[in-house]
Amino acid sequence: MGTRTAQLNVTGMSCANCSATVGEALDELDGVVEANVNYATDEGSVEYDPEKVSLGEIYDAVEAAGYGVVSETATIAISDMSCANCADANEEALEGVPGVVDAEVNYATDEAQVTYNPEDASLEAMYDAIEDAGYTPVREGGDDEGESARDAARNEEIRKQLRLTLFGAALSAPLLFFLFEHFFFDSLLADSLFGVPLGWVMFGLATPVQVVLGRSFYRNSYNALVTNGRANMDVLIALGSSTAYVYSVAALLDLIAGSLYFDTAALILVFITLGNYLEARSKGQAGEALRTLLEMEADTATIVDEDGNEEEIPLEDVEVGDRMKVRPGEQIPTDGVVVDGQSAVDESMVTGESVPVEKTEGDEVVGSTINENGVLVVEATKVGADTALQQIVRTVKEAQSRQPDIQNLADRISAYFVPAVIGNALFWGVVWYLFPGTLAGLVNSLPLWGLVAGGPAIAGGTVSVFEFAIVVFASAVLIACPCALGLATPAATMVGTTIGAQNGVLFKGGDVLERAKDVDTVVFDKTGTLTEGEMELTDVVVFDGAEARADGGDAAPDGGQLAERERLDEDDVLRLAATAESGSEHPLARAIVDGAEDRGIEVGSPAEFENVPGHGVRATVDGSEVLVGNRKLLRDNGVDPDPATETMERLEGE
Repeated sequence: MGTRTAQLNVTGMSCANCSATVGEALDELDGVVEANVNYATDEGSVEYDPEKVSLGEIYDAVEAAGYGVVSETATIAISDMSCANCADANEEALEGVPGVVDAEVNYATDEAQVTYNPEDASLEAMYDAIEDAGYTPVREGGDDEGESARDAARNEEIRKQLRLTLFGAALSAPLLFFLFEHFFFDSLLADSLFGVPLGWVMFGLATPVQVVLGRSFYRNSYNALVTNGRANMDVLIALGSSTAYVYSVAALLDLIAGSLYFDTAALILVFITLGNYLEARSKGQAGEALRTLLEMEADTATIVDEDGNEEEIPLEDVEVGDRMKVRPGEQIPTDGVVVDGQSAVDESMVTGESVPVEKTEGDEVVGSTINENGVLVVEATKVGADTALQQIVRTVKEAQSRQPDIQNLADRISAYFVPAVIGNALFWGVVWYLFPGTLAGLVNSLPLWGLVAGGPAIAGGTVSVFEFAIVVFASAVLIACPCALGLATPAATMVGTTIGAQNGVLFKGGDVLERAKDVDTVVFDKTGTLTEGEMELTDVVVFDGAEARADGGDAAPDGGQLAERERLDEDDVLRLAATAESGSEHPLARAIVDGAEDRGIEVGSPAEFENVPGHGVRATVDGSEVLVGNRKLLRDNGVDPDPATETMERLEGE
């Protein structure tokens, strides 16, 4: 392989010395032939030998020198992967594409996370590399389209595996019946069925299964062995099933003496295909949680032009600088800043804060959060993949692609596992063929052990030595498929990181999730993180001097006793507060109203109602003015809250 030349866009340079520093850092790498960095254009050209140094190491050298290099990240869905070895083959293929900095392929998610230099690499080149490796990439044309394409490919894979399973099961059911009949009801069936010898009937049932269900295993085995030079799980399946099938065909044609194993050849394919269906469905269900995060986005946005005209457009058409009108109860379409209006915004999906945050002109808002009451006009500052929600989703996806240490160990084992299994099967098949009597005697001497069909004929069994050796070989191959070895850890990482995101905990990678088991202390920045997020009325406190005229007149300012006055009890205070709050949609207001109704208090409607953003409400109830809110609201209306300070601080501290 010759040298390659990479064109780099370098960031962070401020003078000619910076470009010299970057150039020196690159020249120090073994394998770099020549490096030229231009401060004026912020560009660099590096000629290097990919056999000695990788593009990733070149990027690391620039970053270690204190500068950055422009790169992009793409998520590519890949079909037809059947084990961790397939993921390794795709990683090698992608990392061989000029311009690819790093590639991580996750078998559990059927996706590749590829970091690449946009100057030298393209998605088309990556797609071609995956296809050349024998797999099928999901070609896409944008973030939203990409998500739809990946979902469609995943759903199609589930349907495909279900169709194959049902097809194979329908043809294998008679074979399973013949097997039971042979062992338990040996004289139930004749040697022929409708005049056709039973062996040929079994051949007719097993062959379509071998062709239709086995085709993908044979194709994947060819790609693994010939194209990629490695053995994967499909090789074991194809080898074991075809061994039983070819041996049975030879026995049926009287080329060799022996029994028929068409049932084994077909049923193993059906069971493995059923496992593939269940695996595909579990992947889809695990990914459903991540799609739920994406569904939190608004579908449309109401754009307001300079003349005040409104137009509803799809979310993907919103551009930075567009002004959006957000009415009460609507989602804020995308990240932005309030340019008009004031309201409370429920940001719990981002911050976990259970109480809506008051927003007014100049305040920043986050896309997908809920506008509670007032009308807001928001100017978009981030759209598409740059929004907070999309960054959360991207963080989760990156976490799923970062493998924990235990997965790296499993992958290394899996790479040698298949060749070891085949070698082990060949060894014992040959040993049983050469020394059947000795091994049969050894096995028969072991407790709870027995030989298939009584063992080879030489040891008193019912099958030939060659046939028994074939059975040993096929059994050793088929029983050792490393599906769980390659799937268990990435599947657990995928589920764990996604469920964490649903509950507001973002793991930066599977390696971080793995280390979480060693955490013995957790520090929270605020108690709101620990709450359920549902407001509930806990206490009603009446202070001395809380009185009102029986006819509904105002209480005395000094709290003194006046004629026709009656002292307010807890129910009176709660009824007044709940009636005043009944006109508000704030969670605190709803908690007060619900608390009153739970106590059997009849809550009416206020004669007048005014929402005071950020402070509380002012209402007229039974002819009296009622204030419900914070300390500032009371002070602004001439009410001194100091007598209640001690009690308020005690309750706030609980």
